[in-house]
Amino acid sequence: MPKISDIEDKGKERLAIPHLPWLKKSIGSDLIKGGIYLLAGEPGIGKTTLALQILGDLSRQGVKVLYIPTEQSMSDIKRVVNRIYDLESDEVRSSISENLYIDTIDDLAMLPWFLNHRILPPEREYYGCEIIVIDSLQGGGLSTGVGEKYKALLDFVDTAKGTGISCLFVNHVTKSGEIAGPKALEHAVDCIIYIRRALRLRPLFVPKNRFGPAMLDPLVLIMDEQGLKESPHITAEASAVLGYSGIGEDFAEAQASVTIPRYGSPPGLSAPFLPSKKIKQLLKVLGTLKDIDVVDLSYDVSCFIPGRHGYAIVLDLPIIVALLSSYLHQRVDNQTLFIGEVDLTKQIRPPERTYLAALAEVLVESQPGRIKLIYLSEKVADEFKQMQPQEGMPKVGDLVEVCGVRDLDSFLHHLWPFLITAGK
Repeated sequence: MPKISDIEDKGKERLAIPHLPWLKKSIGSDLIKGGIYLLAGEPGIGKTTLALQILGDLSRQGVKVLYIPTEQSMSDIKRVVNRIYDLESDEVRSSISENLYIDTIDDLAMLPWFLNHRILPPEREYYGCEIIVIDSLQGGGLSTGVGEKYKALLDFVDTAKGTGISCLFVNHVTKSGEIAGPKALEHAVDCIIYIRRALRLRPLFVPKNRFGPAMLDPLVLIMDEQGLKESPHITAEASAVLGYSGIGEDFAEAQASVTIPRYGSPPGLSAPFLPSKKIKQLLKVLGTLKDIDVVDLSYDVSCFIPGRHGYAIVLDLPIIVALLSSYLHQRVDNQTLFIGEVDLTKQIRPPERTYLAALAEVLVESQPGRIKLIYLSEKVADEFKQMQPQEGMPKVGDLVEVCGVRDLDSFLHHLWPFLITAGK
């Protein structure tokens, strides 16, 4: 038996990905030649885009690469490539066009034959390819009960590794977040890259990595026309947003912190001293907004209500703003006030007239100048502007800008236009 000192350290040859530094940081190094990578995530989350970003980065360096789609057509893939590299120079686009190959197979069971007959022989067209992407394994017919195709996939993996060809398998996840297909697949690959969806963001995890440390805390990415890139929203921040409960001279303060759980940790909700059913209802309403996905996040919510009074439904809107403010890292001016109950249809309901009269007194008499802008239902906006606590005193509209809004969609469009128009 050899001693460990007798074993030769052959090291690892690498495929450089200089234009994807965040990916290199996530997996601990450049891609390893002969390494088997699994890229998993729900449909539409950006797996194909990331796979093509990787191949594009390699092919622009002159590395020959092969993409095998099993769900999308070759013209679909070409459109994605054109979108990602539209702004690059002619030289870069020409290099990618020269080195990025696309072909199809009818069935995953063909992979060993395809490798042995069309890639490995020196005279064949794909000879010299250093990485192969299969997108996706599900599209190729791999499922938990298909042993023959899985065996063919393992044969393909063994031959590819033995010849130094790297592989990247794209795979879906189930509704429960599990990686689809045979569980043994996760053991057969060297590295698992897992992407999740959180609002417009794409947190990326590396739960398994034979070439470096696993990464269980998320690297937060964001998608634009040129693909995935590291987001400035690296960590969540707590936010504070003003409301008014309807009692007293002081304003209420809704606070929220939204975080992405570590990989494998369940999401959660903590809202001490607040009606949990109401908070869950507000999260459900948030989840109906276009381009906003509130699934699999952790929420901490609190609300300071002066005088130790109970929760008032007019605090719905400040809590929703606090939640979005935290996750999107969009600060809210501390001289802006948010008023209104938010119902299941996303309508922002008007408060009662006695509430408006009490608020008018605070704005005009108790704390003039403290608030500069108020959002509330458009149904009472004009009436509220004309309110005058006492004869001879200013009207509310003389001191405060009053913005009437109909529903949550129009409100968010006014508050953060990019949230509604830019996300894909």
